[in-house]
Amino acid sequence: MFLNPSSGARFTASERSQLTAAAREAGLEVFDVRRDLDIAGLIRERIPRGQTLFVAAGGDGTINSVVQALMNTDAVLGVVPVGTYNHFARDLGIPLDWRRALEVALSGSESQIDAGRVNERFFVNNVSIGLYPEMVSHREERGRDFPRWRARLYAAVATLRKYPHVALSIEAEYLQEVVRTHVFMVSNNSYDLSGLGITASRNTLEAGRLSVYWLPHLPRIALLRFLGSYLSGRVTQAPGFRVFRTTRVKVQSPRRHLRLGIDGEVVTIEPPLVITTVPKSLLVRVPR
Repeated sequence: MFLNPSSGARFTASERSQLTAAAREAGLEVFDVRRDLDIAGLIRERIPRGQTLFVAAGGDGTINSVVQALMNTDAVLGVVPVGTYNHFARDLGIPLDWRRALEVALSGSESQIDAGRVNERFFVNNVSIGLYPEMVSHREERGRDFPRWRARLYAAVATLRKYPHVALSIEAEYLQEVVRTHVFMVSNNSYDLSGLGITASRNTLEAGRLSVYWLPHLPRIALLRFLGSYLSGRVTQAPGFRVFRTTRVKVQSPRRHLRLGIDGEVVTIEPPLVITTVPKSLLVRVPR
C-alpha cells in the first residue's frame, strides 16, 4: 500500500496510524509516499515475485502515480480514497470510509476498466490545459500547511488576475481546428454534464472513448457566467461550449512547453500531445 500522508485535510494523523496498522495486519507492506519514492520501480520489482495487489491510499494524484506501472498487467489496483475530492473512487462506487474501502481493496470484485494516455503518461480521470493547472500551481505555492480554503481563494484570484490562455491546434478522426482557449480538457470516458459542478461523474469507465471539452477565448465576465452554468449543471447550455468523443486526439501548440493538469497533478510536457484511450487496460478492485 502506498499511503500519501499529506492527502485529505480531513484525514487525521490518528486515522493514518489506524489505516497503516490495519493494512499491515492484513499483510500489506506500507510505504509513505514522498517525492523521492520510486513507486513504479517498487511495483515493477514485486510483480515478477508474484505480488499482484497494489493499493493507493490518497487522492487522485496518488492513484495516478500507482497506475503507471500497473497498466496492461495482471496486477490489481486497490483504492482507499483519503484525498480531497476522490473523483476516481466515486466513479467506481468505492466507499469513502477508509475501513470499508480497505475491505474492498482486499476482497472486492475485479473490474477491467479503461485508462487514457498522454504521450508516455497514463491517466484515469482527465488531462486539462489552461486555467485549471494554473490554479493548482498557485494553490501549491502556499504549501500544505496553509489553510486549504485560503490557498484555493489565493489561487483563484491569482489565476484570474493573470488570466492565461493558450492557442491549440486540435486534430481528431473527423475534426481539425485551431482554438484559443482558457479551458481545454480531455477525459477518460464521458462526464455526465447534467451533474452539479465538481460532483459531475462518469457513468462508465468501460466505453473505450475519450471526451474532449473546450471553451473559446472569453472575457473574464463571460467566463464567470460560464462557471455559474457549470456549477448549476447547465454547462451544455453555455455559449461556445464544445464537446466531442473520440479515441485519439493530437494537440499542438506554438509554445515549447505546456503545463498540464493530469489527474489533478501539474506536469510540464513538450508538445505535440498525443492523447489516446487505452481500453480495458487496468484491473481495479470494486465493491461486490
